[in-house]
Amino acid sequence: MTELYHDIIDIHAHLGKYHQFPLAHCDAGDVVQQADELGIRILCVSHMYGLLYDVREGNTLSREAARQFPGRILAGGVLDPRESEEEIENEFNRCEPHVAMWNELHPALHRSPINGPGYTTILSLINTKPKPVLVHTDEDDPYSRPDLLEEVVPRFPALPFLIGHSGNVIGGFEKAVDLALKYENVYLDSTFSRNFLGVMEWLIKKVGAEKILFGSDMPFLNASAQVGKLLSVRITESQRERIFRENARGLLKLDSMERTSPKFS
Repeated sequence: MTELYHDIIDIHAHLGKYHQFPLAHCDAGDVVQQADELGIRILCVSHMYGLLYDVREGNTLSREAARQFPGRILAGGVLDPRESEEEIENEFNRCEPHVAMWNELHPALHRSPINGPGYTTILSLINTKPKPVLVHTDEDDPYSRPDLLEEVVPRFPALPFLIGHSGNVIGGFEKAVDLALKYENVYLDSTFSRNFLGVMEWLIKKVGAEKILFGSDMPFLNASAQVGKLLSVRITESQRERIFRENARGLLKLDSMERTSPKFS
């Protein structure tokens, strides 16, 4: 039986409420408890307040969660492309020393395409101190189509781009795969809102386990389903380890993270 090690790294998680989802357990303690139950050791989070209302307050809340759960929660940074260049730069300078990655740039919620001027300003700033960038994608949303990244990725070869949700639907998955195959600095995220039968195995077969990182999107999605689909997919244990942990360890520079014994079997 597949063993679940208690050192999964989740690069795509959130805190806080969202008006379109009936979320009852979404503060830092709730999310860490869910992680404990599933063998997730480290979560990189952003707060929904920053994605929906005010990036400064949201980023502050993410940092507070990281302080509350040191070694378990890593703060992800959010920047708003609708703000002025001065406002974006000020928030980047305030946040950059404290974030593990930029989680996430969200064209859908900010109603700004990733290839637009606001995100160009943001990515140019991040490029001065490169850290992984998780970009929300969804083929069904005009602001979030993965093919829009085709205009962006070649301009920032030093930035690791994580395609959030891997395009999210049929049609988007294929575009995300094309980008991951074409560009060395593009990776896929195992979190997608619709768990189509066979898609996870297909993605791994197409791009290789070394190009995919685990994400849960908790508390919005059922994190147990996101873990379960990688436990049940027909891949080798070495491939599973890469997706659950090793790829994120490398990108987030967590090489000092100690391995622990299996929690479940």
